[in-house]
Amino acid sequence: MNIAVIGLGYIGLPTAALLAASGHRVYGYDVNAPLRHGLQHGHLPEMEPPVRDAVLGALRDGHLHVLDRIPNAQAYVMCLPTPTHEGKPDLRYVEAAAAAVAAVAEPGAILVLESTVPPGATERVIEGALAAAGKQIGDFHVAHCPERVIPGAIMTELRTNARVVGGRTPQDARIVRDLYASFCEGPISVTSLAVAEFVKVVENTFRDVNIAFANELAIFAEELGVDVWETIELANHHPRVNILAPGPGVGGHCIPVDPHFLSDANPFVTELIQSARRVNDRMPYRIVRRIAELVDPGRGRKIALLGAAYKADVSDARESPTVRVDTLLRERGYSTAIYDPLVERFHRPLCGTLEETVSDADALILLTPHTLFATIRPEAVASLMRTPRLVDTRKFFDTADWQRCGFECYVLGRPFKSVAVRAVA
Repeated sequence: MNIAVIGLGYIGLPTAALLAASGHRVYGYDVNAPLRHGLQHGHLPEMEPPVRDAVLGALRDGHLHVLDRIPNAQAYVMCLPTPTHEGKPDLRYVEAAAAAVAAVAEPGAILVLESTVPPGATERVIEGALAAAGKQIGDFHVAHCPERVIPGAIMTELRTNARVVGGRTPQDARIVRDLYASFCEGPISVTSLAVAEFVKVVENTFRDVNIAFANELAIFAEELGVDVWETIELANHHPRVNILAPGPGVGGHCIPVDPHFLSDANPFVTELIQSARRVNDRMPYRIVRRIAELVDPGRGRKIALLGAAYKADVSDARESPTVRVDTLLRERGYSTAIYDPLVERFHRPLCGTLEETVSDADALILLTPHTLFATIRPEAVASLMRTPRLVDTRKFFDTADWQRCGFECYVLGRPFKSVAVRAVA
């Protein structure tokens, strides 16, 4: 089948590579001209090694072609970002892609939207785009098939995860299910457009609410003087309880964004969802408040931050809590240094070494629990810092080891005693 993939980003490019590897003739298009031209000459943007290998293989084998315009094809798969602006879904990229596809698609073509959107958006956007092009939606096969992947395992999860295909009609759903079955090994469920849209948003909202619950428990545990980590571990022994871990906030391209698609659609029946968002959004403020109780925010105080990525062992820093923590600290007069050898792109320059990061620092803050940070030796860090203090927002380190090396330690969700802040000579 001839398939055009619109949007060659985080999801579109690996999807195009998988379709090409499955024997389809795939045409990729993106509005980013430098990206297109780079791909046409085999120059790929930063991406996971398995994605890179698959894309290079598809380009080399001639099954994937990157074009400067959207071609006529039997199927169109649209993979566009859907950010939020002031808490409201921003569908302009989806709308622009739908309009461009509608201008060239012929009756009988398959139109699939993978982008996360509020329930009802797929049909509304595509029908409007087709109408503007003088075409009828009933002449096309329209479906929504949201992706379900995590950074670090994109190729594996695109291929093996269960998928949901929502069709405008049952026939549309079956046709698109058969298309996705050509490269998806996991089970594929069929349903309506609105249910498929709702499923994707609900999945990420569930995690946001669960994390907010864990974060509230962490704050409450500190007030009670008990250990939230032990509490959660013991509670999760119950066969029907699965509390997630607390932390300094929620990041990534999905979990902190998708709940807004529901709360914006109906703010009157989404009070729990909105409350969870507020809890998670406040966590960076909570962490900075604890730091201020440990280190006087006077002139010359330096805070070292470990981790810029939004989660462990990935290079993705989108919506990372580190951004907010760093900004809040600098607004309060601290100087900051950030170390994350996995992240290449961040909102400000990162330090090249751990030694540079912790040199003359008044506190070290663990924000992202990268596995590689487990090799950090507290005695080596203590010798470089001005004042040995550790704030661990993930219960990552063995604080007993750090305390033996002279560190004053605070772990999110464990009893905390505010100390009298001592001026540093």
